[in-house]
Amino acid sequence: MGINGIQLPHRMAVVLAGIYLAAVVCNWTNVKYALKPAVTLLLALPTARGPSRAVFVGLLLSALGDTFLMLPDQESMFVPGLLSFLVAHILYLNGFNATLRSGGVSWIVAVPLGAFVSAMAAALYDGVARVEDTGVQVGVVVYILTIALMTYKAAMTQTPLLVIGSLLFCVSDSILAWDKFVVSYSWCELGIMATYYAAQLCIAMAHVPK
Repeated sequence: MGINGIQLPHRMAVVLAGIYLAAVVCNWTNVKYALKPAVTLLLALPTARGPSRAVFVGLLLSALGDTFLMLPDQESMFVPGLLSFLVAHILYLNGFNATLRSGGVSWIVAVPLGAFVSAMAAALYDGVARVEDTGVQVGVVVYILTIALMTYKAAMTQTPLLVIGSLLFCVSDSILAWDKFVVSYSWCELGIMATYYAAQLCIAMAHVPK
């Protein structure tokens, strides 16, 4: 255990994530290849004996997705990467059961999430429709619904780290989808990875042994 109760692997992950983001800015390709999955694996380590094995496996699958999406042939690797993250989010959904609480916030959460799903679907429709691969089209729809459901369930746990982590995932994946299917900006990779690592850190920290 590290200082102030933060696990040492998580502290190492934060440092390496900072180096990774610097590599994005400076276009250090080899550094990015070395660090991208390594950060997620470090985040996973302390969760191995946590309250939910599902979250641990989900983080491992996220590291696998990281690997797929950083390979040179990104077009052919997009579906394997998408599937890895989709299963990871489904495992997170299962893992959140350990801290699920009953409460009266369901509509407060459901309405904005419904608006988010509708807005994303509308924004991405033309770009996704142009993709000839039906697997990609179906995968994107299922993924949007899954990330929204994960965020809803995180809110039902009333656990701040899970809520923040899920919302950051919404931001990260929205930037990623916009970058791929609508229009790409030079800052997209930095925004995607900064919010992605922060999201995974929050979820991992919420599932370390007490």
